[in-house]
Amino acid sequence: MSSAAAAPGPEIVRRTPRWIWILLIVSLSANVLVIGVVCGSMWAVRKGGLWDMPVALERSQRFMDGLPAERRGEIKGIFFDYKARLVPYWREVRQARLAIGRLIEGGSYTGEELDVALNQLFQKEMAAREAAKPMVAAMLAQLNPRERVHFLSVFMPYLDEVQGQPAATLSQ
Repeated sequence: MSSAAAAPGPEIVRRTPRWIWILLIVSLSANVLVIGVVCGSMWAVRKGGLWDMPVALERSQRFMDGLPAERRGEIKGIFFDYKARLVPYWREVRQARLAIGRLIEGGSYTGEELDVALNQLFQKEMAAREAAKPMVAAMLAQLNPRERVHFLSVFMPYLDEVQGQPAATLSQ
């Protein structure tokens, strides 16, 4: 036998192509992003889900973001002055919304039970709005005309389509 056939040759190492590694990293990144979004969404709605969506907070944030930076502190001060008086009303509204959510999730409710729960919610929302009127009046008294138009465009956006058209006035 020849010595060339008996001696082991150089070991062949097959490398994974670079594009496979890039694809693997991109895929892993996308999976981590999706998991993060799902977990973040679950964390954000952990107490009540859609029945506890803070629409008023979202609108308040949008309103504040539209104000000049130097005016935000003054207007936030008005909100904070009234916050302690309004928290009990907000808490009652939240509890009424959660009660409706539990009723609907349970699945076995009568039309009368739903009607009673909705009436309680609407009454509590009306009481909360009534209690917030002095705060809104104090805030509007501090706003200049341009800022009042911005307030209308955020809190009463339907005026754009129906009447008043605050957004059109704001852009002029």
